[in-house]
Amino acid sequence: METNLKARVAAGTAIFRGERILLLHRSLHASNPGIWDLPGGQVRVGETLPRAAKRETLEETGLPVRVGLAFHVEVYSSVSKRGKMRPTVGVYFHCDAPPRKPLRLDSDEHSEFAWVSRVNLDDYPTVPALARTIRAAFRSRGLNPPPAEPRSSVRFPATDQFTFPVPA
Repeated sequence: METNLKARVAAGTAIFRGERILLLHRSLHASNPGIWDLPGGQVRVGETLPRAAKRETLEETGLPVRVGLAFHVEVYSSVSKRGKMRPTVGVYFHCDAPPRKPLRLDSDEHSEFAWVSRVNLDDYPTVPALARTIRAAFRSRGLNPPPAEPRSSVRFPATDQFTFPVPA
């Protein structure tokens, strides 16, 4: 017997300044409260993954980014604002941001930010899936520079969830 597992789709970004990656600290009122995270969020119906990554990053940080190619896909469980576990498919992109533009955080979602070097990552607690994603961002950095124009025409389906069969 198979059970369908409904999962959300999220688009996230890895933004570097020099040898440091941008991490955001989730506020106590947000989903996954109290952990460090990459910018990003849920893909809207009809939205491409790169457009969602760009929109979410702008909303959360105030940074207008140029979205590059995807570097990592991860299926993970996240905690909703109501405390429920929900499976999520995260697709992550390398992005370029203006180097001198200051960050403007969405205080409902994040309480602080940090530019973190690879050697200091352990000082910023996160969930295991995101730790893998951040390590992948450092490994793949510079291997896929952002294109001049977004290339993806893949749009999110006309539903807010994907359905995955799960063996019983």
